[in-house]
Amino acid sequence: MIFDIFAATFTLGIPVFLITWYLFRRLYRAGTLEQGVDFESLKNKLKGMEKDKKSEDFLHRNWMKFGGGFYGITAVATLILIEIADLISLIREFPGIATLLENGLISLIVDFIVNQIQNFFTAILWFAHWGEGGISMLTWAVVAYGSYYLGVRAAERSIEEWQVWWQWRREQNKEE
Repeated sequence: MIFDIFAATFTLGIPVFLITWYLFRRLYRAGTLEQGVDFESLKNKLKGMEKDKKSEDFLHRNWMKFGGGFYGITAVATLILIEIADLISLIREFPGIATLLENGLISLIVDFIVNQIQNFFTAILWFAHWGEGGISMLTWAVVAYGSYYLGVRAAERSIEEWQVWWQWRREQNKEE
């Protein structure tokens, strides 16, 4: 069980936390979201943003296509991780240009598009993807949601505020 939690944390939790922190930090800095509000108010504001899909910001517009909020961030993180794994696999097991084009360029393009569609649907159904391999879907969902929540709360403070806090903690530890 402990190993499963560590696997979920390092595989999905950290990417979800980082993406959440980045997206929400941008929203806080832009003044789109108000800092320090309760989590329910924050979710309601996100639902309002979800309905207004006219955002000129490419990143936020695409996040909202995945549903915004926790589910959207986890789906985006899953898609990114799947694409990275596919790229690494292709590089590591590169069959050569001749093999790739064995069935023709059109076949290669169709295979690529089909793979992208499969990856997209896998990302949408992220809970089933991460629940494979004997690790509980619930473990993955709890770790992902915890990472999302921590990312939202961490984004409320600027990096400078975190640096001041960190310095204060180090000074407190030296005194003890």
